[in-house]
Amino acid sequence: MARTLSSGFPAAPVRSQPLAHSRSSIARIVLDELARVRPGVGPAPTPGMTLAAAEIDPVGFLDAVNRIEGRYQMRFRDEWLAHIRTCGDLIACVADHMFDDADRTVGEEDDSAVAPAPAPVAAVRPRPAAAESDPFPECAALEGRFAALESAGLESPFLLANERVAGRVARIDGRDVVSFTSFDYLGLAGHPDVKRAAKEAIDRFGTSASASRMVGGNNTLLDDLDEELAAFLGTERAVVFPCGYGTNASVFNHLFGEGDLILYDELAHNSILQGANASKAGRRSFRHNDHAQLDGLLRDLRPHYRRIVVAIEGVYSMDGDYPDLPEFIEVKKRHDALLYVDEAHSLGTMGPGGRGICEYFGVDPAEGDLWMGTISKALGAGGGYLAGRERLVRYLGHTTPAFVFSTACSPPNAAAALEGLRVIQREPWRVTRLRERSELFLKLAHDCDLDTGESGDTPVIPVILGSSTRAIRVSQMLLERGINARPILYPAVRESAARVRFFLTAEHTEEQIVRAVETLADVVGLTA
Repeated sequence: MARTLSSGFPAAPVRSQPLAHSRSSIARIVLDELARVRPGVGPAPTPGMTLAAAEIDPVGFLDAVNRIEGRYQMRFRDEWLAHIRTCGDLIACVADHMFDDADRTVGEEDDSAVAPAPAPVAAVRPRPAAAESDPFPECAALEGRFAALESAGLESPFLLANERVAGRVARIDGRDVVSFTSFDYLGLAGHPDVKRAAKEAIDRFGTSASASRMVGGNNTLLDDLDEELAAFLGTERAVVFPCGYGTNASVFNHLFGEGDLILYDELAHNSILQGANASKAGRRSFRHNDHAQLDGLLRDLRPHYRRIVVAIEGVYSMDGDYPDLPEFIEVKKRHDALLYVDEAHSLGTMGPGGRGICEYFGVDPAEGDLWMGTISKALGAGGGYLAGRERLVRYLGHTTPAFVFSTACSPPNAAAALEGLRVIQREPWRVTRLRERSELFLKLAHDCDLDTGESGDTPVIPVILGSSTRAIRVSQMLLERGINARPILYPAVRESAARVRFFLTAEHTEEQIVRAVETLADVVGLTA
């Protein structure tokens, strides 16, 4: 249902009915969900805090509400939300209504409760006097985090410079380390045929396309890549974009507007969120991989929008899990919605031939609507693509701003991706080996009682450590012992879910994997 929050978050009325559940347990869950959506790093939310003081804006608040709905199988009414000012008000609202059957869902005939409304407007804060303000407090916050790392004896875990890369061994600060940081899942970035194709493309076309594809930057390599991508994926048409991130960030704003709604998985990539936020369409998240909650949302919302698009990913790059694609397709069909799938991390990694999540589940790509992906990961190059039905992809390939106004994917990148597609089909053992190496790492990690979350059947394996400081320390200690795996910290993930993330590739040897897990288990034990 569409919701409108007043910018002041007025106080909720006092209710006297008995609680149907332990308020303390409700408080823990609600405060945890509110903490998850906070953009800042200040004090954790408490019941007495206003939403504004907790740095929770209206969009983040609705994201938290969506997850709470999934946790308690309830549906909030607009009039309840309009009276929530503090974190405690939300706790009281859940406690008062969670077991009221009449409020679990809004009846189909109750149009007033689900009619779309304008997007909430964030409260405007008074501008402080110039002498008292830092025009860029964000810089001060970053400087504070670096200072905190230094005082804890830790180094910044980011922007490490590789001096050279050979297979899965990288040289950093003059030392060779085994790298688990690369998206080069199939080892194509260094494949001799792929490198030769890139070099030949430079000789033919130079190092840059030097214009957008629309007005002079197109070439036969890009046309061939469009065609071979579509054939590989099993779609009617594909079109290559200069950048994967820019594809998502541009297409949602371009294709969906007023009268439309974008529903996205709460763990969707930042590029999807940026695209949704830039659009004039309505937007809201649903609980991660929860097709049942999505079904309920669509049942309530579908009659009130011209078009609704559901955005999910083939493999989630933080957690290494994936959606039940057939179930999402059934839901989208049931409610006449569109399905957009980001396959950045599933192309080349899922399915016997590496063709992605459709091949993994045995689904015809025609069952979806838009399949987005990148050529910068498993294909060992750089750029993005859209694939799907001829009519829609042709339109997007002529009108999407990220395509029309950006310099085209460079000739060496296009040639590398094109040859990479051909190598995958000539050497299918690469996909098989990737799966075997990933299964080995996951099994060894489980044998060592390491928490790998929901990861399974993918080459993305997080080891969850419970705090950002511990994740940084573990990553630093691993690097000192010759293993490079980077930490993922708050706010990219919840603080309690801070982790060190491993990307497996077909080039990792069994010996490298055994050594990495043994070293990891030792380091994790030392930091417990």
